Amino acid sequence: MPFSGVKPITEDPVGYDPTDKYRDPVKYYQHKEALVATEQVKMAEAKLMQQELAKCYKDSGVNFVTDCKELAAEYMKHIDGLGVSRANLKPQDKVTW
Repeated sequence: MPFSGVKPITEDPVGYDPTDKYRDPVKYYQHKEALVATEQVKMAEAKLMQQELAKCYKDSGVNFVTDCKELAAEYMKHIDGLGVSRANLKPQDKVTW
């Protein structure tokens, strides 16, 4: 049987209490793994949307502003709050789009 990869935990463990994270450190780290896995899935979706947007820009030529407007707005809404949009921000900066 070939190796099919690791299946990450995508949901919180049963019985995890977010108000008392030090009570059960194993469940706390499982919770953190689930958050990271969810974030990575969202970032992968953002990369796919970015590729679609680049293809739209290339195919539309000079009319890219009108042809790709909805896709660009959807992409910007999708990356808001993700690691992608926070990459170059400093604590005093605010997202302006």
